[in-house]
Amino acid sequence: MMNRLCYLTNFLMAASLGVGFVFMDDVQKTHGLQDWEIGFVVAAGFVAALITQLILAPFADRGKIGVLAWTSIAAGVVGSIGFAYADQTLTLIMSRGLVGIGLGLFSVTARKALIGLDVAGGGHKVGALLSTGVGGFISGPVIGVAFGRISFAAPFLVVGFAIALVGPIAVRRIVREPIATAEVDYSDVGRLLKRPRVQVAILVQIILFGFIGIFDSIIDRYLTDLGSSDVMTSLVILSVGLPLLVLPTRFGSLSERIGGTRVLLPGVFLALITMTLFGFASTPVLLGVVGLFQGVGESATSMGAQVLVLEATGAERVAIGAAILETVGLGMATVTAVLAPIVYGAQGEIWLFGGYGALSALIVAALIVRIRSIKPA
Repeated sequence: MMNRLCYLTNFLMAASLGVGFVFMDDVQKTHGLQDWEIGFVVAAGFVAALITQLILAPFADRGKIGVLAWTSIAAGVVGSIGFAYADQTLTLIMSRGLVGIGLGLFSVTARKALIGLDVAGGGHKVGALLSTGVGGFISGPVIGVAFGRISFAAPFLVVGFAIALVGPIAVRRIVREPIATAEVDYSDVGRLLKRPRVQVAILVQIILFGFIGIFDSIIDRYLTDLGSSDVMTSLVILSVGLPLLVLPTRFGSLSERIGGTRVLLPGVFLALITMTLFGFASTPVLLGVVGLFQGVGESATSMGAQVLVLEATGAERVAIGAAILETVGLGMATVTAVLAPIVYGAQGEIWLFGGYGALSALIVAALIVRIRSIKPA
């Protein structure tokens, strides 16, 4: 029961983030925002999640997950409802930031409760958490289109009130779960960063989250430029996320059986190809097809990396290990979310996605070098 409540709440938290993406082009035009301003609005969620996870994750490994879980619910509710009525750059950024805090903190506490006392089977559980998060993210635009027919505020209010209804029930179950604890402090970050498994996972996060930042900040605008309607945009985002709904649990379990590196390497090469091809999609349909393969590559790559981190941290340091990954990933997503609208506006999609593909190829080369230093678990 606890697992299902965690997954459902995680779904809603991610939906609170995803529901806005189908409206980003509308928000920019309605409020007359510059490209850099809309970039900061999108990036605010990443920055807020990054800071809160980095600072507060050690408290989860020490067993103090109750206050973190309750804070996550409050932030998710206020952020989602606040975005419905925000009408200035600052209030849009603040609301988006609260949504990021909610999703980030809930992910930390839910992961800690799901892993419990042993990392065995953790690949499947973490994969399910990823799938429900992606499910919420890609359902967000669909919710936005459906309830947006009522008003702009309606979809944000629906998701916000749903979190307020389900979230407290999930938190009550989370705080009762037995969890492995340790006297973790920030020096543990340095020790984990020296481990090759964590280094490989970090390189993977840089590649994947850099693309997520690009995708999130310009996808609505890009598809609008290709002649897409809000409905078509939501369908394209749905196609990108479909593989991530079903494959992470399978790739997580597979990574535990055969090793994370054997799963992530084919995935990262597939992701590298599709990231570049995004810039050459001439219609929304083609972009959706490319995105479908991107989702497959991302599923394999992400889960291989996450299992490597579980092997490095054990159940006692799950929260801080996940926080390292999320901090690096969200930091990269923040940078690309701010820069992508500027590059897209100035140079177009081919330079944006092609340039990022070239940068990712260099990171993959470094990743392969580090994989060779990993010893069997």
